[in-house]
Order: sequence, then C-alpha cells, then structure tokens
Amino acid sequence: MASLLWLAHFLCFLLFHLHFRAASSLPFSFNSSSPAMPCQHDQSLALLQFKKTFSIRSNASPWDFPYPRPYPKTESWKKGTDCCLWDGVTCDTETGNVIGLNLSSSLLYGTIHSNNTLFFLPHLQKLDLSNNHFNNSQIVPQFGQFLNLSYLNLNYSVFEGRIPLEISYLSGLVSLDLSRNYDLILKATVFNEIVQNLTQLQELDLSDVNLSSVATSSLMNLSSSISSLALSSCELQGKFPDNIIRRPNLQLLDLSGNEDLTGSLPRHNWNNSFRSLSLSGTKIPIYLDHDFISNLKSLETLELRACNFGGSTLELFGNLTQLINLDISHNNLSGQIPSSLGSLEALYSLDLSYNNFHGEIPYSFGNLGELYSLDLSSNNFNGEIPSSFGNLGELYSLDLSYNNFSGEIPSSFGNLKQLDTLNLYNNNLSDQIPSSLGSLGELYSLDLSYNNLNDEIPSSFENLKQLDNLLLNNNDLSGQIPSSLESLKELSSLDLSYNNFNGEFPSSFTVSNFGTPKQQSQWSNS
Repeated sequence: MASLLWLAHFLCFLLFHLHFRAASSLPFSFNSSSPAMPCQHDQSLALLQFKKTFSIRSNASPWDFPYPRPYPKTESWKKGTDCCLWDGVTCDTETGNVIGLNLSSSLLYGTIHSNNTLFFLPHLQKLDLSNNHFNNSQIVPQFGQFLNLSYLNLNYSVFEGRIPLEISYLSGLVSLDLSRNYDLILKATVFNEIVQNLTQLQELDLSDVNLSSVATSSLMNLSSSISSLALSSCELQGKFPDNIIRRPNLQLLDLSGNEDLTGSLPRHNWNNSFRSLSLSGTKIPIYLDHDFISNLKSLETLELRACNFGGSTLELFGNLTQLINLDISHNNLSGQIPSSLGSLEALYSLDLSYNNFHGEIPYSFGNLGELYSLDLSSNNFNGEIPSSFGNLGELYSLDLSYNNFSGEIPSSFGNLKQLDTLNLYNNNLSDQIPSSLGSLGELYSLDLSYNNLNDEIPSSFENLKQLDNLLLNNNDLSGQIPSSLESLKELSSLDLSYNNFNGEFPSSFTVSNFGTPKQQSQWSNS
C-alpha cells in the first residue's frame, strides 16, 4: 500500500535527507530572496531554453518521501522577468549570477543532452534535479564543467549507463547523491578518481548504483571528513574495512542490501556522534553484546533486517534511549520481548516481524507514545493484546498478524485516532468486535480475518468513511450484513465470506463487493 511504501522510504532516508542537513553547517538552502542585482541576461536565456527541452508530465515525479509534493516549478519562468525571482532559482545578490538551481520534484520529462543550455550556467554552486524523469539517458560528461559546484543531487531521476569520469573533476563537492538510478554503473577506475579528487566530500549516496567492480578496500580512500555514506544495494562484495566506522566525523553508514558483503564490526572506539547504522541483508556478523551496544549510545536509526546474528541480548536495546527507528525483522531471533524496549520513548518505528519471538507483549509498550509504525507480525506471540496499546495515539500502522494472540480486541484501540492500517489477521482472537473501532475515522485498511470473532458487525462501522479494505472473512460472525456499509463510498475490497450471516443479501451491494461465487455462498449456514 502507498502508505507502507512511504514508510519504507522514510526508514531508508530519514537521517540522510533531514537530520544531517538540518544539523550540518553546509549552506544547502535554495531559498531565494530579492537580489540587489537582477539576473544576468545570458543566464536568463539559458534557463528559458533549458525549460523548452522538457515536457511536464504528472507521473515524472512520484510523490514519495523524502521528496516534496511535486509541482512544475518552471511554469513560473517567464521571458522578460527577473530569473532571480523564478521558482527554484538562486542568484548571487551582488553579481546576478545564477548560483543555485533546485528543480527537485518538478515533473520534468526529457533528456539532458551534451549541448543543453544548463551547461551555460558556469557559476552554479548547488544543483538539485532529483525526482524527475530524464528518460533513461546517460549522465553526460558536461556535468564535470560545474567547477564551482559544492552540492549535486541527481537522485531518482531515471539516468542509466556509466557515470562519466568527469564527475571526478568536481573537486569542490561537499555532497554528491546519484542514488536510486537503478541502471547506473560506476566503474572502479572512475570511483577511484572520485574518492581521490573529491577531498572535501562529506555526504555520498550511491545507493542502488552498480558498484560490483569496485574493491571495498578503495573505500578507505574516502575523504576523512565524510559524515554520511550510503551504499545500499550496490552489489558490493568482499570484506568491508572496519576502520571506516571509526572515522571521527561519520554519522550515517548504510550498507544494506549488499548480500555478499562480509567483514566485522570494530569492538571499541566508535565515534560518539554516530546516528544511523544499516547493515540489513549483509553477511556482516552482529553480536548484540555490551561492547556493541556501548558504541551506539547516540544512535537514532538501527536497521538489522535479515542479518547474520551471532548472538542476541535484546535487553541491551533498552540502553539506546535515542533510538527513533529500530528494525530487526526477518531474523531467527527468539525468546521473549524484554520490557526494557518500553523505555525507548523516542521510537517512531519498530519492526520485529518475521522472527520466532514468543510469550506476551510487555505492557510497557504502551509507553512508546511517539510510535508511528509497529510491526510484530509473523512471530509466535500469545496471550492478550495489551490494552496499553490504546496509549499509542500517534500510531499510523499496526500489524499483529500471524501470531497466536487470544482474548478480545482491546476496546482501547478506539483511541488510535491517527490509525491508517490495522492488521490482526490470523490469530485466535474471540468475542465481539469492539464498537470503538468505528471511531477510527482515518482508517484505510482493516483486516480481522481468520480469527474466532463472533456476534454482529458493529453498526459504528458506517463511520469509517476512509475505509478502502475491509476483511472480516473466516470468523464466526452472525446476524445480518448491515446495509449501512453501503455508505462506505471509498470501499474497494470487502470480504465477509466464511461466517454465519443470515438474512437477505444486501441489494445495495454488487457482486464485485464479495469476490468469487464460492465466497458468496458462505453468507449463511444453509
């Protein structure tokens, strides 16, 4: 679902695109102000010609975190007006030279050829073309002409082919982001030139760029000032140099999705400013012991999905009081969840899914009042769902499916006014559905199927005006199917099959509401 995809991208990009740029002293702002000197005429013409090389397409810039809501910035560019006042353009107030161009999420569709007038802007210091559609074209060598550039972002812009050597000419770059261009290739020779020449580089994101020919040992040549290094899903292989983690300025390291990446983590002497670590899907062994945890006291994001765990002491996570995101899903971790996790009151996202955890959920989870997403699915949890979950007033997504929870659905769930997704699929829940669920006016998807719920569908469900998916199949529900469900105009998926309903099939519903004829045959016992 779109909301869950949004959240997945949130986990991947939160700190790189928000925390570090907010905390950094780098002048990344593209905000324009009225200049004392108007835009240089030749540069104004260059921008207008640049505009003409693209069409505006609504699907060229997906609205996807961390990008802003897309809109066509170039529509404000008009001949005869001062280009320093155009949307996305920043000028030097003394000279009128264009020094910044921020066209992120501008719905641009087309190709940047080598003769594009973009390259007639020699004074550019910051260039952001992220989240547009450049039609599977190559990054042309002319990008290497921007010798004043300190910031270059071509993220998620549908470039492909080899990254040109000329990118290494941009020796003043402080931030370089070429990520999420899934068919880009960075050859070892070019990578070596980049790390050798870009001595001021602080932020580097090459996630999803093919680095299969790059030797991991060459990473040691990266600038000593590197603070953010994102290399997820780059086909890196071999041993990752553990000394990189000891770099004094490093705050973010993302190596996730490199399935053949090995190595080991240093036991001691990590820097005190480390904020984000993602090793998901690598072969780097993880030992959750005191030595490992003691290095991470300032950590805000820890992603260890599908990792190689050599030992686990989950109680120690309670010491990471700065954590905002914790993902240890898709491992073979077992045992009970310690109540110490309930002390992580800054948590925004917690994912423990697809493990072998058992026992009851600690009541202390009700202390996690900042939680936006909680996923405990596909484990062996049992007992009742804690009523303290009703304290999680900021919760947007809750997934408790594929467990052995019993008892009733807590009526306190009615307090979760921000909830978009509630998934209790495949448990042993019984008793009636609490009418308080009908007060969740923002609910988009509700899945209570494959339980032992009985009695009637609450009449309060008619209030779920945003509901798109309602799955109540394979329970012991009875009574009549309420015709008031007809008022749920957004409903596109409804399954009430394999229950004990009686009475007439509501004439207000069409066959498409109920799936296959086999499902429709399950309305009554007859």
